[in-house]
Amino acid sequence: MHIPRLIAGLVVVTCAMRLDPIAQQAAGAIIIRGVTLVDGTGRPPLANATVVVQADRITQVTTQPLTPSEGAHVLEGRGKFLIPGLIDVHVHLTGGRGNGNTQPITPQQEAVGRAALHSFLYAGVTTIFDAGNQATFIFALRDRERAGTLVSPRIFATGGTVTSPGGHGGPFYIESWPQDHAILDMHLAGKPDLVKIGQDEHGWMMRPMITKLPEDLLEKIVRYYHTKGVRSTIHISSEHDATEAIYAGVDTLAHPVIQSPISNAYVNIMKVKHVPEASTLTIGESYSRLVEHPEYLDQPLYRATLEPAEIQRLKTSTAATYRNEERGRTEWMKVMTPVAQENVRKLNAVGHDIIALGTDRSSGPDVHRELELIVAGGVPAADAIVIATRNAARFLGMLDEFGTIEVGKYADLVLLTADPTADINNAKAIDTVIKAGQVIDRKKLDLPVNR
Repeated sequence: MHIPRLIAGLVVVTCAMRLDPIAQQAAGAIIIRGVTLVDGTGRPPLANATVVVQADRITQVTTQPLTPSEGAHVLEGRGKFLIPGLIDVHVHLTGGRGNGNTQPITPQQEAVGRAALHSFLYAGVTTIFDAGNQATFIFALRDRERAGTLVSPRIFATGGTVTSPGGHGGPFYIESWPQDHAILDMHLAGKPDLVKIGQDEHGWMMRPMITKLPEDLLEKIVRYYHTKGVRSTIHISSEHDATEAIYAGVDTLAHPVIQSPISNAYVNIMKVKHVPEASTLTIGESYSRLVEHPEYLDQPLYRATLEPAEIQRLKTSTAATYRNEERGRTEWMKVMTPVAQENVRKLNAVGHDIIALGTDRSSGPDVHRELELIVAGGVPAADAIVIATRNAARFLGMLDEFGTIEVGKYADLVLLTADPTADINNAKAIDTVIKAGQVIDRKKLDLPVNR
C-alpha cells in the first residue's frame, strides 16, 4: 500500500464527509425536457422527448408538451442526449485484501473503496457487480450503499469465488457432493447477489496448469444456488469450458472466449441460448496500452479520477513490470485481445442481448475504454450503449428494475452534451448523472478533480 497516497486520501475523505455529493433539489418531480432520448432498448433515438421522475422511478416518457408541476426540478435537455446509467458487470473493487480475508473493513479500506466508487459515478456508471473480492469489504460497502449512508453506484457482489481445490479463485473450494455443500452455505450466509464460479485450467498466458471442477459437480453447484434463488456467473476462457458451463446451467459467462476464435457451432449455440456474456476486453488490453501508450493517462477522465501519484506509479513502475517481468503476458494479451473483440462482435451480431459490458477493472474511466474497444472491434456505437445498459441489467437479472429508460424503472440516467450513437467517445461528454432519482453533484465527489 502506498502510505502517502493513503494519508492524502484520508485527509480528503475527512473533508468530503462534510459535503453532500447528492445535489439538494426541490421536493417533487425531476423533469428532463426537450432531450434526444437514447433509451437503451435499441430503438432509434427519440427527439424532443421529456422524461419525468418521481422519487426514484421514471413515471413518464413523452414527446407531448408538458407543464412542470409546482416544485419540480427542471433540467433543460435541448441539444443534449439522455441515456440510461452505465453498468459494469465485472469489477474487482480496489481496497479489498484478498478473497480469503475475513477481517472487518477498516477506515483505510473504506476510503480507498469510496474513491473508486466515486470514479464510477463521475463517469456515469450507476451500477456495478463486484465479481470477487474480500467479502467483508465489498459486502460492507454494498450494505451501506443500500442503507443510503454511502454515495455510490448500486453495488451487486459475490464475495469470494467457488472453485475446485487449487482452482481459479477461492476461498470456497468444492471437491465432492453432497459432502461439501456446507461450504456453499458459508458463502450463502453472506447473501451474495450472484455466485461466481472459477473454471479454468490455465496453461495459457504464461500461467501454469491448475485444476477444474468436473462437469457433473459444476452442474450440482449451479443447481444448488438456483434452489436458493441465486444467479450464477462463471470464469471461462475457452470455448470448451464455456460450452460445458452453458449446459451445466450457468446463467452468465464472466468473460468472452479469449483463447481462440469461436467456431460457427459455438455461435449457433449462443444464437439459441442467448446466455449473457461479459465483454472484459479492457483487462487484457491494459498491459500493452500502458507500455506503448502511457499518455492515455493524461486524458481528462483519468486525470479527474486518479490520484497524480497513482498516475505516476502506473507510468513508471507498473509499466516497467509489464514491459519486463510480465512481458509474456503483455505480448500474449496484445495478440489475443483482437481475437476476443471479434468473438464479441460475432455474438452481438447474432443476438443483440448477449454481450454485456464488463471491465474486470476498478474505475469509471475503464468503462469508457471498454466501450471504445467494443466499438473498435466492429460493434456499432448504438449497440455499445445497449451493451452497457440493457444487456448489463439483463446479465444481473435486473432488467425489470433498471437498464433502460422506461416507465416504472429506476431513474438511473446520464445526460450528455453530445450524441454517443454517432461517436462512442461522446459518452464521456457528461452533463448530469442521476442515480435512483437523485442528482449526483459530481463536484463534491471524493476525487482529485474536486480538490
